[in-house]
Amino acid sequence: MNVEIFAICDAATVSSGKLNILGAFDTVSAASFPTRHDNCTIACRLRGEVEEGEGAMRLEMRIIDPDGRAVIEPVSNEIQGRGGLQHHLWHIHGFEIPQPGTFFVDLLVDGRLLSRLPVHILKIPQRGLPHLS
Repeated sequence: MNVEIFAICDAATVSSGKLNILGAFDTVSAASFPTRHDNCTIACRLRGEVEEGEGAMRLEMRIIDPDGRAVIEPVSNEIQGRGGLQHHLWHIHGFEIPQPGTFFVDLLVDGRLLSRLPVHILKIPQRGLPHLS
């Protein structure tokens, strides 16, 4: 199984066999923590190898924090391994971000890591009122 596209973005659709990605990103900023990221989509395009045969495989997407803990429940689908193009979209609504750091979006097939996206979570310094002298 080859990963041709794997992205975290604002939105994505599949139309007429085309994967449409809007607003791919790798950084989220917040003024305070914990915070919530309201909506995003994880998009991927996979190409199966003919040699993989006809059997079913388990495709899993997970988001983990810098300590390796799940931020959301992992999502899994059964896919067919034979050759061909496959698009997969996961729409994520309102997930908690407990602290700044580098989080990861992982794509696994049958428990084997195929691809990993780093997502940098940054704290924005809060600005106070200007100091008058």
